[in-house]
Amino acid sequence: MSQEYKVRVLDIKDILKRETHNYMLYFNYDNEAFMNTGIQESGSTPFCASTTTGPGGKAVPGKIGIKQDIIDGFAFLGMKSAFLATVSTAYPMDFIGKIIEALKTPGAAFIQALTSCDRGWRHDVNITAKVNKLSVDSGFWPLYSIRIKDGKPTYALNRKIDFDKTKELLVEYLSLMGRFRHLLKPRREDLIDELVKMVHVRANNVVSLVDEFGDPDGQLESYKMKLTELPSQTLIAPGHGLCQGCGAGIALNQLAIGVQMVAGTNIIFTNNTSCSEVSLSKDDVPSYNVPWVHHLFETAATTGDAIATTYRILQTKGHYKGEIPYVVAIGGDGSTYDIGFQFLKSALVRTGSFGLMNPLLSD
Repeated sequence: MSQEYKVRVLDIKDILKRETHNYMLYFNYDNEAFMNTGIQESGSTPFCASTTTGPGGKAVPGKIGIKQDIIDGFAFLGMKSAFLATVSTAYPMDFIGKIIEALKTPGAAFIQALTSCDRGWRHDVNITAKVNKLSVDSGFWPLYSIRIKDGKPTYALNRKIDFDKTKELLVEYLSLMGRFRHLLKPRREDLIDELVKMVHVRANNVVSLVDEFGDPDGQLESYKMKLTELPSQTLIAPGHGLCQGCGAGIALNQLAIGVQMVAGTNIIFTNNTSCSEVSLSKDDVPSYNVPWVHHLFETAATTGDAIATTYRILQTKGHYKGEIPYVVAIGGDGSTYDIGFQFLKSALVRTGSFGLMNPLLSD
């Protein structure tokens, strides 16, 4: 797989001019465990990572099993229209561009950000950017987009994957985190090779999907805009209760920049119980300067879909005269991978098909 693709550059200002409208974006900050309740293993936890429920040792080297790959399954649900993508805070223009495109795409929208947790991953607080960049550059977290129209997905890669450097960069990535220390001291070459194999399999799957379902006129994409034209976001107030060096805090800031560029302040955030919820809502005083809704672990997608649908029905029936707000549902591992997975899948199908086809939800 040569990855010798045609390159397409997407101007963010052109995307902002689109008149199309998305009503509910689901944003998953993936920190690879249940961090808020004690760093327990989740469906997102990678092979051999040490957690409190599966500590790394000689007999059991941490997580036994895979880090689930859920985004590609959503691509083949047969939705009428959707935008799905992976992002990383290490590549902010790609991150912000995808948030903007998601909010300008009718139907379903799902963005997944790998966000390091310095406490759960046990890395120094001043190397968050390095950790997140290595996750992408090693191929562990490939950056790609999926656009769906009339049930057919079109894949695009946002950074080439250097398979020859995977092991070298992956070992450097592992060495920065205490959760993988048992693989390096003493060095467990067999387990490292197994993890490299898993990374290669996932990355090869992505490349194969780009080869099979890519746009021949642009299979490798990037977003552009002058940094000086990006606003300082005002949707989330400065300061938070997240750990120093928290990757989720950086991700929420980049999310808010993209959202603000599309919606201004006409936005409602929903947030399941999680690190981001408890840390940005201390003493019943949320950090958000716009409406924000707290709900249960499993109901992020359902709550966001319900709010967006209610506004559209009220407007169609003449009971709401204002501009319909955008809704962004923020979910962690539980809401996305595990107890809330069925709710998420169903909400994406509803927004990606029912929400477009029902006359009471018509634009």
